[in-house]
Amino acid sequence: MARPKNSSPGNKFEVTLARQSVDMIEELAKRGIYGRTPAEVGGRFIEQALQQFVDPPRLVPKRTLVARRGRSSAKG
Repeated sequence: MARPKNSSPGNKFEVTLARQSVDMIEELAKRGIYGRTPAEVGGRFIEQALQQFVDPPRLVPKRTLVARRGRSSAKG
């Protein structure tokens, strides 16, 4: 049975990866993890990394070192 065409539009481009990375992507594709082809798996990893890059941090310290210094000097 033929696979349905990808419904989401996209652009193709080439990337160069270390052999070890290619092997891991190919293995994930064989197992159907993150996609059915190496291109799908690689694309998902790239999209995930880009999303993490633009998302705001989830854990932000309440007080920074600068804020603590300002408070301690104000007390003294």
